[in-house]
Amino acid sequence: MQQPYSQPFSPSRRRLLKGAGAAGVGLVIGFHWGLGGPRAMAAETESGGWAPNAFVRIAPDDTVTVISKHIEFGQGSYTGVATVLAEELDADWSRVQVAPAPANAELYGNALLGGMQGTGGSTAMASSWDQLRQAGATARAMLVAAAAERWGVPASELSVAQGVVRHAGSGREARFGELAEAAGRREAPKEVRLKDPSSFRLIGHRVPRVDASEKSNGEAQFTLDIYLPDMLTAVLLRPPLFGATLRLLDDSEARKVRGVVDVVRTPRGVAVLAEGFWAAKKGRDALKAEWDDSAAEKRGTEALYEDFAAPGP
Repeated sequence: MQQPYSQPFSPSRRRLLKGAGAAGVGLVIGFHWGLGGPRAMAAETESGGWAPNAFVRIAPDDTVTVISKHIEFGQGSYTGVATVLAEELDADWSRVQVAPAPANAELYGNALLGGMQGTGGSTAMASSWDQLRQAGATARAMLVAAAAERWGVPASELSVAQGVVRHAGSGREARFGELAEAAGRREAPKEVRLKDPSSFRLIGHRVPRVDASEKSNGEAQFTLDIYLPDMLTAVLLRPPLFGATLRLLDDSEARKVRGVVDVVRTPRGVAVLAEGFWAAKKGRDALKAEWDDSAAEKRGTEALYEDFAAPGP
């Protein structure tokens, strides 16, 4: 289940605590990766500090929300990061959803891209693998500890599967949502044991994509779906060659297109501003431009490769 892009997860403490009171957010687990390695941090539901770089939230309704520091381009990043965390957590996949991380490179930076907050180069899984396994395993350990304390039994006697903690000896069981608040009040363990790959039930197996349903039924929110008061859409007419500059522009027909508000020259081309994408696109298509390519890059691929491979001076 994918949360709308227009409602990203905000890391503000006030918003989290307000949301906890209204929606009952029970457990938040995050990790700070410093020189000393990963350090787990947990948040309480109504008081105390919380992890502003949280990677997982567990709500009383059993919903597990994975906070993804990587964006979803259609390549499956959301499903990938959710799978890694849900595996160690032993979550019920049908209750897992993903929310985008806020813009904060210090907290959500990609170590394989020099610390910048970005997605690309097939780095999403590699940069999140250890981080999210630790987050999932830590949350699982805290849920188990909360159940053991509630039932007065050793944690070693408990098992976890599909979002439920069970005690075989007594037949008792509790869902994640029932244990989230109590788990959130516990201190996060400093070390947790990760699964052996032979016991993986999600990683390496085919699971439904978390964003498939919304993208199939039209509920998913994309950039083109977001509208703000008095917002305009800009579509850019770019030069045909890198380095070409605008010589002449006739924007008279573009300005006649219904919905077009303005035509603006920019260092990278000509932008048509309009009340919506379609009007902006039609306005751009109506532009008549002549370009000066005297200083433009005109070499083709082969020439560029030859120049790149040529020995230096």
